[in-house]
Amino acid sequence: MIAALAILAAALAYVGPGAGEAEAAPPPRESPLYGPPYRHGLAVEVGVGLALCQPALLYAGVCGARGGSAPVPGVALRLGGGWRFNQSWHLSGAWIRQGHRPGGAFTGGASDGGMLALRGIVPFAPGQRGAASHVELGFELGLGWAQRVLLRDTAPNRLSSSGAVVRPALILDGWVLADLAIGIELATQLNFHWQHCVDDVCKLAPGPWVASELDRRWVDGFSIAVRATGLVFPRF
Repeated sequence: MIAALAILAAALAYVGPGAGEAEAAPPPRESPLYGPPYRHGLAVEVGVGLALCQPALLYAGVCGARGGSAPVPGVALRLGGGWRFNQSWHLSGAWIRQGHRPGGAFTGGASDGGMLALRGIVPFAPGQRGAASHVELGFELGLGWAQRVLLRDTAPNRLSSSGAVVRPALILDGWVLADLAIGIELATQLNFHWQHCVDDVCKLAPGPWVASELDRRWVDGFSIAVRATGLVFPRF
């Protein structure tokens, strides 16, 4: 009996630490969903959505129907990369596009540009045990350069402008994986352009030299987009 008890005690002493170690095993990796946060490093961003006409702040651009034709929504795109400093700040550079058909005689329109954007982030719904938040709200301000082109079937066939662009945005992101967030972006694109062209004739501002009603054209755009953000080197 004593020998049997000694063998059982030795077996429990051997198995016990193994079971304890299994229960106390560390998480497979640190992530925003489990364990201490590490949300920083190089990030890639992609956004695809709907571009809408927005009344202009300059030059009386309107979005209502003119000549029996109302504005038609188009595609909004964003492709960029940046650096996530910590849970509160993100700096990025991006190519952006706002494309839709304005009202009136225009058959198409698009605005392409590049910008640098700084985003301040407010975390929501923090995880347990010090994990990073699953949901984030971002306030972003982008500054850059853009060129807008409008097309018509009758002369003048091509109207364009270029200059500064200001793009404030509101971004709601939800982290579905440790390194991947899916969200929604609401952004307005304000074109403060200083060069305006009708076909091949360019001046610093639109005026009487523009054909009737063409100076009351689409200038700015508003976009609603679904976006994805991935951390490429979260531990770097």
